[in-house]
Amino acid sequence: MNSSGGDQPQLRPRHFTLVLLGVVLASLIPRLLLGATQFVEYDGYWHVWIAQQDNWANFLREYQVNAHPPLYFLALRLSFWLGRTQLVYRSVSLLSGAASVYLVGRTAMKATRSPLWAALAALAYGLALPGILISNEVRTYMLSAFFVQVSFYYFLDLIPEQQPHSLKPRILFAVMAVLGCLTEYYALIYVGGVLLFSLLLPIVRRDAKWGRALLRELATFVLILALPVWEYISHFGTGTVAYDHLPDYYYKPETGEAVIDFLLRNLRNEWNWFSPWPVPDGTPFYALMGILLVVAIAIVFLSRKWRDTVNLAALVSLFLPLVMMCAIMVGALLRAYPFGGYLRQQFVLFPFFVVCLFLFLDRILSAVPRTASLIVAGVLTVAVIAAGVETYQAWPKIPQLLLSDQMARYNRDFPATEAVYIDQFNLTTFFMHHHNWKWEFEQPVATHPTVDVYKLSRDNHSMQLFRDKDRWNLDFRDQQLYASVADSMTARHLSSMTFFCLAQSPGKARSPSMLDAYKDHVAELAAGHNLCVQKMDVNNYDVYAEFRRAGACTAKEPAQ
Repeated sequence: MNSSGGDQPQLRPRHFTLVLLGVVLASLIPRLLLGATQFVEYDGYWHVWIAQQDNWANFLREYQVNAHPPLYFLALRLSFWLGRTQLVYRSVSLLSGAASVYLVGRTAMKATRSPLWAALAALAYGLALPGILISNEVRTYMLSAFFVQVSFYYFLDLIPEQQPHSLKPRILFAVMAVLGCLTEYYALIYVGGVLLFSLLLPIVRRDAKWGRALLRELATFVLILALPVWEYISHFGTGTVAYDHLPDYYYKPETGEAVIDFLLRNLRNEWNWFSPWPVPDGTPFYALMGILLVVAIAIVFLSRKWRDTVNLAALVSLFLPLVMMCAIMVGALLRAYPFGGYLRQQFVLFPFFVVCLFLFLDRILSAVPRTASLIVAGVLTVAVIAAGVETYQAWPKIPQLLLSDQMARYNRDFPATEAVYIDQFNLTTFFMHHHNWKWEFEQPVATHPTVDVYKLSRDNHSMQLFRDKDRWNLDFRDQQLYASVADSMTARHLSSMTFFCLAQSPGKARSPSMLDAYKDHVAELAAGHNLCVQKMDVNNYDVYAEFRRAGACTAKEPAQ
């Protein structure tokens, strides 16, 4: 391995690989511990629901109403061969997360003079809580970040003035970038960043063949973007989407907040997502920004001989995440992409920023004696491990499946239901508690084509599920609902229909008299469609109910 000074601590290539593999194994421990015990989130089961569709037409329909590209769902579908458990659902993210730890080390090695700091970068990334959390999400983000890391690893082979003799690095760079974009749209931000560097470098070098180099890069990126852009347009059209659940992370000029205040507020939020040490607003945050600016300037100054391949790799590794973050900032100002939003939406930046710290240490300590470097590395290793353990232990561990109490209440009310009617919001909730049942799509209700019918079966039990795609949350004061229910029962020759309806946004608590009036109104509306209410268990705005055909209801239980 090359070194800028003969006194730098070194690891032989074989030893470096073994060290990285050891770091990967260490990083797997918290990932597997959390993955085996922590509940899977609502959106995670929504992804499982999409992946497990039993026909391709439904699969395409379900993925297109989601906000993500299709590749992850296909990978998740393949994982079902291993079973239907939490760890299996997480396996795609867990494996790609562990592999990305190794890749951070290998990529950092291309930008550092000493393998010591590359290995420490991998350790810091592997034990950092953000990577552990994203590796346990049943979502697209970790797999896409992995593809981005592989792509960037090979991109660093393409930035020297002398291009590789083989096309392998360029092909792998391009293919992995495409796969990243087809897994999560935030990889398009990465592609835009590396495109900028690819076009700038030939011009800055003033190479006599810079025109040819530009054409080569443009051809590469046309091929990279062709499929992802086509997929995005077929998915969303040519517009952008600002999601309502992220209001604080899109700029809203009508609030009166200045642009700079919006950016600084969410820049601090960004830091607090990534760092084990949150920083409060005000002077501490501004001081931190000043320190980070000094670190960036130091890396640039110490790597200023950019015609050296390692220095050029360091500069690209520093500036690429900054360019990507600026692109996200612009996206937030244009209401096209959230800035400072949830960790998962910014995670593509995290592996790059982790490496930047060790680029600084690699350069700043390049001239100190070997012993001093080893002491600093040892102290940092202990600090990284201690910070990783502390943040992991502090993270809330919740093994219970979401909404288990509500599902148990429904099961107590209706232990042997033959059919259940579900809205769009509660479809995922119901599915997460029946994910290991066999789900078979049958057909829509003939008179109501937006009501799909599924057969659910497990062991000797089966039921029919009616999914109302027109209604996000059922409103039992909606008269048209009862027409859908009555027609569904008639079409499937059912004697009863149950309801599992949890309110996504419960309102103010209702008094007993209000609940009685509500139940009477429901009974009146149901009677208008020849239905009677056998049971209606209302917990504020959550409703567990059973309807039967008029005249078939037995004596009602005491009001609940």
